[in-house]
Amino acid sequence: MDNMTRSIGRPLCRRTRRGEERCERVRAVATELFLARGFDGVSLDDIIAQAGGSKTNIYSHFGGKEGLFIGIVEGLCDQVTASLEAVDLADASLEEGLRRLGRVLLKAVLDERHLALYRLIIGQSGRISNIGLPWMTHGPGGTRRILTQFLGGHREGLREVSPEQAAVIFHNMLTWDRLNRAVFGLDTEPDGAADIDRHVDETLALFARGYIRP
Repeated sequence: MDNMTRSIGRPLCRRTRRGEERCERVRAVATELFLARGFDGVSLDDIIAQAGGSKTNIYSHFGGKEGLFIGIVEGLCDQVTASLEAVDLADASLEEGLRRLGRVLLKAVLDERHLALYRLIIGQSGRISNIGLPWMTHGPGGTRRILTQFLGGHREGLREVSPEQAAVIFHNMLTWDRLNRAVFGLDTEPDGAADIDRHVDETLALFARGYIRP
């Protein structure tokens, strides 16, 4: 579609330089407001007061507050996926590649902005009916896709598991408990690179015992 774009649940909008600049300003302002105040704590008037424009423009470009929120969720999740795509995996062995990807992934999901996003998703999952698909597609689905691509290139090193299955297993082993403990304030372990490295190494050692050929 020339000069046109469509997002999930939102209408078409024609791309112009001025329109794109306005959209990006709205997204940037709304992102910071949603992360700081939550979905219910932000109104369109709050966003317009800082970003300019009008409610008509927001409805035209995003379909309203929910559409804007979904677009922000997609964009923030895509940033995590992009960080994995940037990892240098040239000549990396199966275990070393998983170690590099694991470090970047765990650092990204434990970042305060991502934790704030995850809290928002949890809080709105029962109220915004169509938030689940963008979150899964651009969030865990995106990062698992990168893991699957890497594991697919090392298929011979996997033991009785497909790259897709291995990606889900490693992803969940690495992130699930640490993410949820951090979100709910239950993680009392020290933060920082050393802690992340240790957790990745422990997870990888356990994963290797079950799913990597000796």
